Amino acid sequence: MKENRLFYTSPAREWEEALPLGNGKLGMTVFGGVAEERIQLNEESIWAGFESKEAFNPEAYGYLEEIRRLIFENKYAQAEEICNKHFLCKGEGPHNKSVFGEYQTAGDLYITLPEAAADGYKRELFLDEGRAKVSFVGSERNYFISYAYNTAVIKMTGNIYGAKLRYERENVSVTQSDGEICAVGYLPTKFFIRIHHFEKDGALYIYITAATSYKTDEDPEKATAETLDRAIGAGYEVVLKDTADYFSEMLSRAEITFADSGKNYDVPTNERILAPQGDVGLAELYFNFGRYLLVGSSRGKLPANLQGIWNKEYRPPWAADFHMNINLQMNYWIAEVAGLSELTEPLFELIKTFLKPAEESAQLHFHCRGWFAGVVTNPFGHAALGNYGWSSVYVTGGAWLIRHIKERWLYSGDKEVLRKYYPLIKGASLFFCDYMVIDPRNGYLVTCPGSSPENAFIRPEDGGKSSICAGPTMDISIVRELFEFNVEAIDVLGEDAEFKNILLDKISKLPPIRIGKYGQIMEWSEDFDEAEPGHRHISHLFALYPAAQITKNTPELFEAAKKTIERRLSHGGGHTGWSRAWIINFYARLCDGNKAYENLLALFTKSTLPNMFDNHPPFQIDGNFGGAAGIAEMLLQSHDGYIDLLPALPDAWKDGEFKGLAARGGFKVSCRWKDGKVEHLDIKGEKGKKCTVKYNGKTTEFVC
Repeated sequence: MKENRLFYTSPAREWEEALPLGNGKLGMTVFGGVAEERIQLNEESIWAGFESKEAFNPEAYGYLEEIRRLIFENKYAQAEEICNKHFLCKGEGPHNKSVFGEYQTAGDLYITLPEAAADGYKRELFLDEGRAKVSFVGSERNYFISYAYNTAVIKMTGNIYGAKLRYERENVSVTQSDGEICAVGYLPTKFFIRIHHFEKDGALYIYITAATSYKTDEDPEKATAETLDRAIGAGYEVVLKDTADYFSEMLSRAEITFADSGKNYDVPTNERILAPQGDVGLAELYFNFGRYLLVGSSRGKLPANLQGIWNKEYRPPWAADFHMNINLQMNYWIAEVAGLSELTEPLFELIKTFLKPAEESAQLHFHCRGWFAGVVTNPFGHAALGNYGWSSVYVTGGAWLIRHIKERWLYSGDKEVLRKYYPLIKGASLFFCDYMVIDPRNGYLVTCPGSSPENAFIRPEDGGKSSICAGPTMDISIVRELFEFNVEAIDVLGEDAEFKNILLDKISKLPPIRIGKYGQIMEWSEDFDEAEPGHRHISHLFALYPAAQITKNTPELFEAAKKTIERRLSHGGGHTGWSRAWIINFYARLCDGNKAYENLLALFTKSTLPNMFDNHPPFQIDGNFGGAAGIAEMLLQSHDGYIDLLPALPDAWKDGEFKGLAARGGFKVSCRWKDGKVEHLDIKGEKGKKCTVKYNGKTTEFVC
């Protein structure tokens, strides 16, 4: 039986137990109450805040050379002090402040119903239909959100007579007439919520939509009226079928099935999470759920944020913003391999949104050409410095986003991807051509100042803690990948040869990845001790995953990467959901399936909420996406120039099958295995195209 359903035997007591539905623009979480149903609503662009150029700090640049000089003189404490005092944004800055803003709830709809017995209660979420269902004796309720009609729909049958609806949200003006509830608010963008309801043939129908003035001249009030007219006019069955067809098509592009999965299909999901050992179907369900969440949160104007699209708060943790020192990037690790590449389009659009402010920020704060992005941004183009010194000098967030353009190119082989996004690629490279300087202590080209998110090191001079340094390993790994990708794009497109020579010269001056005194990959340019050896960020292994600079072809670094993870875990690392998900991918790349699986089980038991949302804590969705990507990475890899089947297969998955996983080079791969050995293989690609495939201990050429 396919593991495509979340299942519960009681209503949700709190939001973290409620069932998420989404179409990329609208979101709702379903509690499934019997006498009172609560539906918490979201719309992707209900954001407080605005473009924050007033947070730019023109005085900051005056301190840059002094910070560099102090770092190169090993006076880290003084460099840190100046950075923390002067190299910051002006005004209130990011993280729940008025300029930066935050993503907010669209409110709650409560449906009060007659008292009824709840014998035989079931609450279910059918992933490949995009539909939630609540049923008990004499009653059935169905909930879904249509992508094509941009409408959330609820149908209730059974004991519905005398049902009453009320909508609640702060700072809105609500009007209620017979059959309709409307709410309007300003953040400062205008947003409008419209809820239409009626009874017909013994059923209660509720249609909900929302719109804002974000990036449109259309009035949200008019837009919501037209949207509901269209959805209601199409008819319930049409909209239901269209939604099921949409989710089925998206999720059927890739499938994973393990032997004996489905045996716990009728065990409540919250119970399965607590005892995952031996429940191979839970990994299958987690993979499906991760893809479902991306389909539900990344098909509109904005990419999936820290909470995807689902948020119950007015001031959510970390503003539910776009964090670019791993979190936003992790949201999209699953997209290409699962055949969901179009879901990255909102991510690329976000880059375009902050590109102009990012160029202005690069010029003002660093006197550099091109553009950069730091730790956070919002939908309005926030590109100011951080409100902490270390975050102001984390400048590789945008370059990391460029690797998603690289992945699109590698998976598709479409030259138009390079042509379309070449200005973004070159702009990111130009910034680092100007920003990087020669470290006089060793002659290498480095970022300075820089930081390794979000860790600190012990200063040799006084034993204190510092984050500001020169050439942290993550920075250099990201820049190396950016420059090399830019060179590849130049070669493919056959233009900009002069810039290629500049990049090649820069690449030749970058420091290598180095091994430290514990046999670990060094996190900084010097072999400092970490202030937190078990830190959640393992940024210095960017070169292992998601990049491919550390592979089996670099055996010494490969072994050092293992020691790095062991050291982090031995000191309590992996304690946040997304960090644990990253570790799963690390072990997959290290071809250690049992270690990857061990950490997958830890992700379930320690960092997964009852509704399968990832737990940072609190809820943060990146771990869902990273964990799903890790499951795929255990079964198929293609980063090292060939297709590697079952590279990190754990003992628990000795029999199984996957279909439609994508490999770099434009291939779709299906595979069935038994006792850990491939029994059947099918690779689809452009006719006559060749690829190298490794499986069952042999390497062979395959022609499509």
